Amino acid sequence: MKLLLWLLIVAAVVKWVLRAKKATLRSGPAHAEPSASRTGSRELEMMLQCAHCGVYFPASEAVGNAAGPVFCSEQHRLQHAAR
Repeated sequence: MKLLLWLLIVAAVVKWVLRAKKATLRSGPAHAEPSASRTGSRELEMMLQCAHCGVYFPASEAVGNAAGPVFCSEQHRLQHAAR
């Protein structure tokens, strides 16, 4: 009777391990790279740091010229210039 109990426990553990391994193999490549549906059509964009407050923001939202410091808003650009 003890032998039968041990065989059932071993069989359950083996089945659980095989099922977990099969699930990771099935979902492995999908999690390696983000899919187009999750990221949408947005492209990655460089992030810049505001010279006044230190907040990071997308480069497309930058205020200021390319040669000088960049700011997250026109208000921060003016406050920084007033110093």
